[in-house]
Amino acid sequence: MKQSFYQIYHNSRCSKSRKALELLKLRTESYKIIRYLEIGIDENVLSSILNSKNIPKDDLIRKNEITFKNLNLSKIELNKNEIKKLIIENPILLQRPLITKYIDGLLVKSVIGRSPETVNTLFN
Repeated sequence: MKQSFYQIYHNSRCSKSRKALELLKLRTESYKIIRYLEIGIDENVLSSILNSKNIPKDDLIRKNEITFKNLNLSKIELNKNEIKKLIIENPILLQRPLITKYIDGLLVKSVIGRSPETVNTLFN
């Protein structure tokens, strides 16, 4: 039997992130909460998410954050490596809540869980 495991990149101050975590808890006990603002984001995991094509690269970054605006990047087209570097250096720029699904240790799907419907696609 295949083992599913989930990770949620969670910001407890974000209502959408709290709601996504509630939904995840209702659907599975097999998950891990990543408090990315405290511990950062693993570069290899972020590369896998960017390369999975589940989430368009530009959707992974919070363009309305003050940090993003202060970097004067709004008119620049960023490639995957630049986005990865920005998020690693400024975790607040990660769009949240990011939820990943693994089956037998392999990443199979990633979503930005800003709506309950999107979170539920992980379980279809």
